[in-house]
Amino acid sequence: MGRKITRRDFLDGVAVTAAGVAAAAVLPGAAHAAPAAHGRGRDDPNAPYPPTQNGLRGQQPGSYDVAHAVRDGSFEAGAITDVHEPYDLVVVGGGLSGLAAAYLYRKQAGPSARVLVLDALDDFGGHARRNEFHVGRTLLLSNGGTVNIDTPSTWSSQARDLLTKDLGVDLKALEATVKSNAYAPYSLRTATLFTAERWGKDQLVAKEPGESWASYVTKLPMSEASRAALVRLRTTTEDFYPGLTDAQKKEILARTPYETYLREKVGLDDDALETVKRSTNGLWGVNVDHVAAADAWATGQPGFDGLGLTDDPWPGAGFTPLMQLKETPEDGNFYFPEGNAAIARLLVSKLVPDAFDVRRPDWREIVTAKADYSTLDKPGNRVRIRLSSTVFDVRNHGRNGVTVTYSNSGRSYRVKAKGAVMACWNSVSSYVVPELPAEQVTAMRYGVKVPLVYARVALKDWRPFAAARVSRVSTPSGFFSSFGLPTVTEIGDFTMPHRPELPTVVSLTATPNSPGLTCREQHKAGRRKLIRMPFEDFEREIRDSMARSLTDYGFDPARDITAITINRWAHGYAYEYNSLDDPALFLPESERPYAKARRPVGRIAIANSDSGAFAYTHSAFDAAYRAVSDLL
Repeated sequence: MGRKITRRDFLDGVAVTAAGVAAAAVLPGAAHAAPAAHGRGRDDPNAPYPPTQNGLRGQQPGSYDVAHAVRDGSFEAGAITDVHEPYDLVVVGGGLSGLAAAYLYRKQAGPSARVLVLDALDDFGGHARRNEFHVGRTLLLSNGGTVNIDTPSTWSSQARDLLTKDLGVDLKALEATVKSNAYAPYSLRTATLFTAERWGKDQLVAKEPGESWASYVTKLPMSEASRAALVRLRTTTEDFYPGLTDAQKKEILARTPYETYLREKVGLDDDALETVKRSTNGLWGVNVDHVAAADAWATGQPGFDGLGLTDDPWPGAGFTPLMQLKETPEDGNFYFPEGNAAIARLLVSKLVPDAFDVRRPDWREIVTAKADYSTLDKPGNRVRIRLSSTVFDVRNHGRNGVTVTYSNSGRSYRVKAKGAVMACWNSVSSYVVPELPAEQVTAMRYGVKVPLVYARVALKDWRPFAAARVSRVSTPSGFFSSFGLPTVTEIGDFTMPHRPELPTVVSLTATPNSPGLTCREQHKAGRRKLIRMPFEDFEREIRDSMARSLTDYGFDPARDITAITINRWAHGYAYEYNSLDDPALFLPESERPYAKARRPVGRIAIANSDSGAFAYTHSAFDAAYRAVSDLL
């Protein structure tokens, strides 16, 4: 160490338990010590460039200190300096919802409108984070957060127009940039790592393309009964509820945890369940113990083929399941190499015209355009984006204005505007907007963000993957759920390398949770775990998983890893209601906490995907439209 791409695809592991550390993962140094690229701005070409920063990123240490102090009642603002800059709007939060709100406000109010965007992080985009690596002369890109443009056929006309008309993204052309057959010459497979602690010895088991489940399970280190159960899970056509109507079956499934269904109906035992219990993590951040069987069916989980269910909605259906049931043939694989960070960059290019070295870059050019961070908060800009600025007080000022007070570099500032959009997550708003009614505060604190880790590892080459003939490995007994090679795209001047002798970036994912608790309590437990984990613990887990899987094929962590970026999102996805834990999902929308939480207070409007309880880009856009409409 001294030396169709969907959200589910990137979080598709099968188990999370504490794993021992392989001998190959001894920690004498730090792999993230590779030098970061520079060029943050024209005024200081040697300043750090956020997309290339390695180590612990996302909600990095220090970015949440002020917010936590405000929550705990221990924050001391000290002397507050009034900022004498006239603004029509202050946006609190520079994620997709906040950037969209800034853009939409100016679109309606006119190009002379002045907007200030404040964000606590040191990069714009929120969870739409770009990870950029330079291995020699090779540029590697990956998403550090939100992944893809999901199911646009279901988007509101306003959200779709913002993406395709205002930002100019050609979805059909974007889909063509994904080269789904790039790895075909190497006959790669998916595999699962069975570790010695759980199964007696470390064993990497791969499933051949087209191989039957009956053949595949014979390789698994478990009993014949467990193997038969897994075959049954994948192939059963039995109707476990004979004589019941479609609606009656869905009513039962909506009240039944998927794990209970798997055990009682399909017959999975502990060993069989171990290999699939993390399969729901990518969408909800919890195991099969706390996902409704109905939602599991609607999102393509196995075991339901004999029930004869229709695509009709049912009481208590989750938003993601309903969205996926509405998919149409036009809903393809819409994916940028840096994920939806490209959309954030396009929004910034509209707000700050000279923010990139390509003036007004289009959706192809934005991928390789270099941001000039020194322009984001330049005096004279109609829109200023002020990073590393944590807002701690927002209140109405008279009938037609607001004051927003924030902390930057240990000093406090106050700015006035005609209105404010709270595009940070709801729990933050509940602490910093003192005029909120008690009922709204309670509603805002109901949802708990899903904790996530997107780790990105730059390798000098991927020959060991080619030797093992694997593209993705699930790690049932590790902290990380899985790791794998990137999707290959060719867009503008960028091409993701895809020959084994060339560098690549490997993605690892984790959603720490505590099975047995309610979803919200699991998310709280996972958040506490992530906040306490130092970078070295993440790195140890990365090296352990990859070394156990690929050492026999020539992988050496100390030699092959050139850099590591840990995108830690202790407050990750917006909380999505489910029929097991959230009775409000059976009520009219106006009576649900998220709907109560988004009510404007005077000249303060509420945005963010929290306000729709739906963790998707189009939900963030819809929230921005709603918030701007509340002010104009």
